[in-house]
Amino acid sequence: MAERNGWQREHQWEADAVEAWKQAGHAGPYPQAFTKGPLAALVSRDAILGAEHPRWHVSVQHQNRVPNWDELVATAHELRPGVCFVIGVPPRSFWINVHPHVLHLYEVDDEPLTRQWMAERQGHTPT
Repeated sequence: MAERNGWQREHQWEADAVEAWKQAGHAGPYPQAFTKGPLAALVSRDAILGAEHPRWHVSVQHQNRVPNWDELVATAHELRPGVCFVIGVPPRSFWINVHPHVLHLYEVDDEPLTRQWMAERQGHTPT
């Protein structure tokens, strides 16, 4: 996945992210970092407490502002096509984000919700 739809691997940022994960005690797999114009994305497979398997997590950052909806959708579809994502909106007391221009996408592991989305789809070409 060295380049996909204009996304470029960001090796220094990736190396920094891997080092941070190692220092935090994560065993891997380690995140990959990408840039595309003013956007940057960190793509990882995260262990989720109580989950049977790791899930995709994409952190999306814009240089000057919070990424908009179209940028989030394009990032998800271009870097992890075919994966169903949600934007978590936990109670404010759970918030951990320290960067004002980053939003997080998490892979959904909710079969009933995925079936509901499929039942209500509008006939767009699947990605």
